[in-house]
Amino acid sequence: MKTVLRWGTAYVLLLTGLIALGHYNQQLNAKLQAMQAVEADLRQKETRLLLERYRLVSPLALQAWAEANGFVPMSLGRWVVSGERRTP
Repeated sequence: MKTVLRWGTAYVLLLTGLIALGHYNQQLNAKLQAMQAVEADLRQKETRLLLERYRLVSPLALQAWAEANGFVPMSLGRWVVSGERRTP
């Protein structure tokens, strides 16, 4: 009877340890899933921001902004060499 009690106690302790380990593993898995969902959201946000950045700094967008703010192309600008005076 003592042998059965010893093995029974060992079995219950090992089973309890296995249950605790399984519970801990499930918690880690849930955290991993949450982190992967956040990572996917961040990747989508990064893609949206990269597309927005390209839309704002594309050559045509910069040209439109420059024209709206009074900039003129270098080829059409008046060049003044230092030392010369402008004549009106």
